[in-house]
Amino acid sequence: MLNKMLLSGAFLFSVTAMAEMPTYFNNEIDQEYRAVLKHMDEMMPQTDLELAYLPSFYPFSIFDIHATKLKNDKDKQAFTNFNLGVLGSQFLNVEPQVGTKLPNLVICKKDKCTEQRLKQISSFLAVSEEQILAFKNNISLNLVQLTAPNVYRINNTFYSPIQLLSYTPSKYAGFVPSADYKILSPDTASSLMELSAYSQKLRDLMIKHKVAAVTKDKNDSVNVIFGGLSDNHWGVVLLDKSNIPRKGDRNAIGLEYDVIKPLSETSFYYQTN
Repeated sequence: MLNKMLLSGAFLFSVTAMAEMPTYFNNEIDQEYRAVLKHMDEMMPQTDLELAYLPSFYPFSIFDIHATKLKNDKDKQAFTNFNLGVLGSQFLNVEPQVGTKLPNLVICKKDKCTEQRLKQISSFLAVSEEQILAFKNNISLNLVQLTAPNVYRINNTFYSPIQLLSYTPSKYAGFVPSADYKILSPDTASSLMELSAYSQKLRDLMIKHKVAAVTKDKNDSVNVIFGGLSDNHWGVVLLDKSNIPRKGDRNAIGLEYDVIKPLSETSFYYQTN
């Protein structure tokens, strides 16, 4: 217990020493974020292995914290980078110069990698129409994320075979995950397990086609995220009521489109950066 307290104290000290808090933080948001960091430090086992926790930073996984209540999209995007720096310094076990280059691993500007991505997208879309429509039409589903076959996220709840972690967005910044959560058993969380069963076929396809997450925005557009780290995502958006955006526009979670390639009148490949 003493060692854990010392580790936690050292972690919070390193957060302060590593970088000044962002300008869009106020005292309340600062305290909320520190509470999230404490929760993560207490929850995740310590390891010395390099990049062991990298999958936990992938889009909408447990370390990919989003500040959903920030009003400025630029601040939302800036926070994703700040969060990667803070949690990455604690959990990735790599030199700072290595950590800062990790997002580059998911950036593609060449024709060859773009073609590979488009083939992957096409393969998924060819078999997923029914499940995408089911996801889109279910008003209780906004997000399905996949870390492993039995480790996944639905909306703000993280599922594992033995327990569920269900988060409430923090009051001021809307952090998800946050320090406000419930630990539930699959046997006692019937409504959450119904969502799990409903999304099983979609998750099976996500596993087969290496899809990281599927999200839905307020305009009923579906974003299929195949990969990403921090503010660098790539995937395909299936539009409902919106028009195809332009480079420089921002998506529903505030990330700026760096690459846009229309695939049809109602879909487009994208990369954010």
